[in-house]
Amino acid sequence: MNFEIGRRENDVRTFIAEVELADCSRPLIQQTRNIDASSWRTLVSESAGAAVVGSSLLTFTGGVSRQNREDIMDSFLFATLVANKAFNPETHSPEWYASFYNVLSKVGWLSSSWSYERHQSRDKTFTMEQVGLEILASAIAAAALPGPASVAMLKVAGEAVKALSAQEKPLGLFERQTKSHNGASFRIGTCAEADDGTVNLAMGAVNFQTSSRVTDVLFWEWVSADVKTFRGEDNLVLNTRLYAGHRELIQKRLSSNAQSAIAEFDI
Repeated sequence: MNFEIGRRENDVRTFIAEVELADCSRPLIQQTRNIDASSWRTLVSESAGAAVVGSSLLTFTGGVSRQNREDIMDSFLFATLVANKAFNPETHSPEWYASFYNVLSKVGWLSSSWSYERHQSRDKTFTMEQVGLEILASAIAAAALPGPASVAMLKVAGEAVKALSAQEKPLGLFERQTKSHNGASFRIGTCAEADDGTVNLAMGAVNFQTSSRVTDVLFWEWVSADVKTFRGEDNLVLNTRLYAGHRELIQKRLSSNAQSAIAEFDI
């Protein structure tokens, strides 16, 4: 049994060390013309409780430790880089997410309820900000976490989206790394850490396509008939002990990529 566990751990380390990562120095729309890839990481201050990581906006409630924040951001960035190197998120969303989740599972994330389907809005007009937060609220409800934790997770996510709208540099980075030719793909995740150290993350994912040129991913008001939208939601738990065994190697792989586009903003 110990031999088998050791062999699996070695396989994961080999995967981390050798898998190809996307170049995060260019916007998504430029990268997909050549290698079907996108990625980058935008880090914000610890007190703000939010970070743009690749094409994801991640938020953290006040109880999440600094180490866990860094591990969450690094693991999401690493998974994004791998998935974006392999698949174009605009044209191959299911395959993109399969690759993304394959990486997350290898490094210590346990997914409990991932689903991906066509989104049908009840409103004639809407923004993708509203769609993303609506999906996130559904994921948080499904997690069945204690009441105060659920309220705090949704609250900090809403505050982070609002703050992002007023910050030119990080918003510009988010736009460039989520937009493709005629659509966009992004995730909003919110994290909480329990008293026993358990790290929970609820996530709402949005992918949309339109015949119009996309200039504003989150805050443009769309007419429902003009856009085709897909939604994904999930709840994940991080095995912090397992991830700790891969932390140093992942940081080494990310060293140059993670520093290529960094900006800060406050909530």
